[in-house]
Amino acid sequence: MALYLLKPILWNTKRYVSPSGVRAAAKSYPGQHGFGHEEWNNSPRMAFSEHGQRYHVFHTEGVKKAPVDEHAGQTFVLMTASHDGIQQLVGVAGNAMYLGAERYKVERQRIAKLLNIEDLWRDVWDTPRVRGLFNNDEDKFHHVFQQDIDWVPNWICPTDFFMWLEEPVTLNPQSIIGSDRLPQMFSSYQALERDAIAMVMNSVPTKQRSETWERLLDAIHSSPTEPVPLLSGGDYADAPATTRLSHILARVGQGGFRDALMVKWGSRCAVTGLTCPELLRASHVKPWSRSSQRERLDPNNGLLLAAHLDALFDRGLITFDDTGNMLLSSRLQADERKHFGLPMALRLPPDNALKAYLAHHRNELFDRS
Repeated sequence: MALYLLKPILWNTKRYVSPSGVRAAAKSYPGQHGFGHEEWNNSPRMAFSEHGQRYHVFHTEGVKKAPVDEHAGQTFVLMTASHDGIQQLVGVAGNAMYLGAERYKVERQRIAKLLNIEDLWRDVWDTPRVRGLFNNDEDKFHHVFQQDIDWVPNWICPTDFFMWLEEPVTLNPQSIIGSDRLPQMFSSYQALERDAIAMVMNSVPTKQRSETWERLLDAIHSSPTEPVPLLSGGDYADAPATTRLSHILARVGQGGFRDALMVKWGSRCAVTGLTCPELLRASHVKPWSRSSQRERLDPNNGLLLAAHLDALFDRGLITFDDTGNMLLSSRLQADERKHFGLPMALRLPPDNALKAYLAHHRNELFDRS
């Protein structure tokens, strides 16, 4: 399964395009220096292209013992900020790779040089709070800033899976983790289950549900049920992070699988004809965990389904025969069937390739009890 992390970062009042000089705990890095390395997370200066793919780097403090190496390229990071007595979601990164370990220092240095991060010191020095903490000693500040240049880009993800909110979204900690407070210390994190992450994503108001939001939510719902190992050995051990991410995304097929199903089904639910993209899910017929690499990426092994039908199909409560007619599990009671208007058939009869996958779903996953 993918790794889902809720990670606290410093609050910023300039939409994270430059430091804003907010106060922080006295013993923290921002408290001592007047800025945090995450304050450029939403800056276009943190994006670059390599091998035809766009990437975005961003920063959080360390992740301690979180299994980020095992889930490289399969980590979803939900960044939250605490301020004025509330805790808000400010940004989300999917299919991310953590570069904070010492063995990635050379790669961080390469990216920092590529993005000319050294020049960001000018943004910081323009902040009155920083000048005050350094007693207007520019040379002293510049020396401190240079020491951590390569620490700024300690995460990387595809730009297509990076979303920064126009307006932060206030979260309800009780509904997410059953506690009064989400983690607040920058060095802490909270590992969440998929359903909790989906709940946080669904707290984003409709007006902010962009194409990236749709892509992220779909990736969360269709994320692997087991880690996809990175290639090892040979020159790959020293390959850039972008090469590693490209490999992982190619194997997982996130984004491309959904796009292929959108084309195949005309951007409409395969059953209801629903066109609202926020409510459409790219559902594997033969589950990802049971599929070969070819099958995982095969659009014939997929149905574009409205969210409620995706949930029923995923749990084996509905399936389809070779003509496209829907079969219902006896576990679905009469009132539930009436509520969802079931059964309903596929809008288009299955072709032979889809029939083979549907046969697997009927025989192996459909709940006949």
